[in-house]
Amino acid sequence: MARDVIEVLNDLIQLDRDAIAAYDQAVEACERASVREPLARFRDDHARHVTDLSALVTSLGGAPAQTRDLKGKLIEGFTAITSFGDQSALLAMRGNEELTNRKYEAALNEALTVEARAVVERNRADEQRHLAWIKDALSRKVWEQAA
Repeated sequence: MARDVIEVLNDLIQLDRDAIAAYDQAVEACERASVREPLARFRDDHARHVTDLSALVTSLGGAPAQTRDLKGKLIEGFTAITSFGDQSALLAMRGNEELTNRKYEAALNEALTVEARAVVERNRADEQRHLAWIKDALSRKVWEQAA
């Protein structure tokens, strides 16, 4: 069981590392602090996810994923190319968070240890919160509001 759990957790570590890189690009593109600051906090959540998931992998006798894969580099590149201002950064991150939410949901369908399930559920709640905020910011067109 532990090997399968390690693989699931390492996939999530890579996903969160990819999200950090994408958020770096989006934060850089933002013009308003009211958009930039929440996105920076979301990036920090992903960094915490990597730390927490890595500790779990180590406790299960595995080696935490350390590198990003080609998919992650493509996501980062796409975010950089498409992020020119608050609206485009939010649109890019909406797609990234939709993917992250799906991956966390799928991980919860795997056979996880009790401890791993608790961490994955907590991280998924963060992902749901990120996506809800981004969708709300897009619907309110926060980039059109006075600075």
